Amino acid sequence: MSFHFSTELSQLSREIKHFPFYDLSSTKDEVKFKDSKEKVLSILKEMYGETSREFRVVELTASPATVVKVVDHILGRTHMIPANAKVVNL
Repeated sequence: MSFHFSTELSQLSREIKHFPFYDLSSTKDEVKFKDSKEKVLSILKEMYGETSREFRVVELTASPATVVKVVDHILGRTHMIPANAKVVNL
């Protein structure tokens, strides 16, 4: 994962964590969540494609908690890759 995508996903994850997880009754919160979700979807589309599990889960969910879990899982998975493997993959 490129540094740009990683940084952007981290920022979006923090932003989404501020939304109430079970109640998006405020129109303002709902609009912000939809915007953030669209940004996450565009990054996931670039990284994995529209047929990936990560993309489909985020696309189908209406829960901020689920989006945060997917993003955190992706970020955690990329931090587990050893530095020498990253160099080889470049």
